This record gives sequence, C-alpha cells and structure tokens, in this order.
Amino acid sequence: MKEKVLVLLGLIACLLLIVAFSRGFVSNDETTSSNENEDDEVTVGETQELRGIEITLNEVTTIEEKEDELIVKVDLTVKNERDTTINLSLLNMTLMDEDYYAYSHASNVETKGILGGQIPAGRVVSGEVAYIVPEGNTFEFMYTDHIQEGQLIFPIELDR
Repeated sequence: MKEKVLVLLGLIACLLLIVAFSRGFVSNDETTSSNENEDDEVTVGETQELRGIEITLNEVTTIEEKEDELIVKVDLTVKNERDTTINLSLLNMTLMDEDYYAYSHASNVETKGILGGQIPAGRVVSGEVAYIVPEGNTFEFMYTDHIQEGQLIFPIELDR
C-alpha cells in the first residue's frame, strides 16, 4: 500500500513540475516578440533584438527571375549577445508577401557569405539569404525563434 501511495505522489510531483515549467518559469514579457511596434517601418540598417540575438537588415536587392517571379536577396548581420553559442538556421527565416504567403530560402541562388551554423558568444556573422517569390513590392522578412517563441519582423518595400 505504501508503494502505491509513493508512486502516486511521485506522479503528482512530476505533473506539477511539468505545469510549472510550461507556465510559471517563462514570463509573458519573454514570450512576446521584441518587435512590439509592428506598424513601425524598419529601415535598412536598423537592428532588432530577440533574447540576445541581434539582427541587422543591411540591404535588400532584387533580380527578375522570370516574367512573374523575383529573386529577393536579404543581406543580414547577426550578432550573438548571449553568454552561450547559438545555432542559427535558415529554416528560422522566411519572407512573406502581402497576401500572407510565406517563402523559405532558395538554396540554388548564389549569395554572399554563409548564414547558419553555430555562432559563439559575442561573435558576428554576415551574409545573404535569397528567396524566389512572385512579383510584388511589399514583403516582410521574419526571423522566428521556434524553441523559445518570439519573432522579429522587418517590413520591406521594394523600389522597382
């Protein structure tokens, strides 16, 4: 009988720990995007920060791919302000058009630098990410932290 009570108490303790981790240890301030003013225009050269990762939008260039497609290259600088190494993935970066369709990076387009991999504490990496998208003038570059929940949004207006 004592063993059953101890097992039951252990299971209850585990359940309480799971609830505490999922609710109590991460404050609401940390789970929101650091881009609280999404309506504000982000200009080239502006930096946004999310949990110790600073991303600067250096430049946006376009190349006409086909009659109705563009290659949009987004030049970024990523700085790791954390005390630990971070893993940067291109899967965390998308380009969304004005109709709310998101596009992942195009690996078959030649770009400058290599964005991705591990970035040690205090280090900086620069490079381009390319996207093949339908013709348009309004896009949003988005960096999403899928693990700790948060997002940086850079509005992009193309001058073509």
